[in-house]
Amino acid sequence: MRTLLIVDDEMLIADGLRDMLAKAFEGRLNVLCRYSAAGALQAAEEVPVDVLLTDINMPNMSGLELQRAVQEKYPACLAVYLTGYSDFEYARTALEQHAYAYILKGEGDDVVISTVERALAQAEAAGRSAAGAAEEKGGSGEEDPAGKKAGEENTGAGGEESRGLIRSLQEYIRTHLNENLSLDRLAELSHFHPAYLSRMFKETTGMTVGDFINRTRQEKAESLLTGSRLTVLEISREMGFATDNYFCRWFRKRTGMSPHHYREKHRDRQIP
Repeated sequence: MRTLLIVDDEMLIADGLRDMLAKAFEGRLNVLCRYSAAGALQAAEEVPVDVLLTDINMPNMSGLELQRAVQEKYPACLAVYLTGYSDFEYARTALEQHAYAYILKGEGDDVVISTVERALAQAEAAGRSAAGAAEEKGGSGEEDPAGKKAGEENTGAGGEESRGLIRSLQEYIRTHLNENLSLDRLAELSHFHPAYLSRMFKETTGMTVGDFINRTRQEKAESLLTGSRLTVLEISREMGFATDNYFCRWFRKRTGMSPHHYREKHRDRQIP
């Protein structure tokens, strides 16, 4: 059975999380609870840790420092930050340390449970426990390749992890234009808080998530109008619009002409 270690210096919060998650993952996770980073490190000496659910702002040693220490021993451990801080720099550091997720206290039990569920699924899909990874590292006398790679990226690549995440998100948007692309949904997919994801996207691309979605939809709509025989109604559905009337108003606002007029104007670019 895999192990989840909860760390929070607020005992009521830590105990509440332990009780909730022990019940939610009964028979699937060994749920441990500690009230300090020092206590967590002691627990990690006794039991391999597969998922670390930790507060960030704690006395003596922060959750960020704790993650580094635990992953030094168990490179396969996935770190989830649960914190009252929505500070961007905390989240940026968490991302650059390859944290699995960053969620805010107060988001609700369902968010915590679903995040731990995803982390557990990823650990199981990887097919390697924290104990196994530690044995591989210790047995060879060499640093675990995944851990070494992560360390090199953290010290050398800076924001490359952030850029990689945004590139993946952009590709998802391009291929799912007819689906729910709300900020909350995209944040859920990327395992980060919506406010953090929005700011990271803007800093990385120079545009908001909404602006990118609108630009991508416009480019795809223009391409379909000139390069396909799809009707305006069919194109509106491809773009994720509830009605073709709404799509027409949106398209006119962005291009200055209706979809029908745009298609006529670019008739020479249409397929034979």
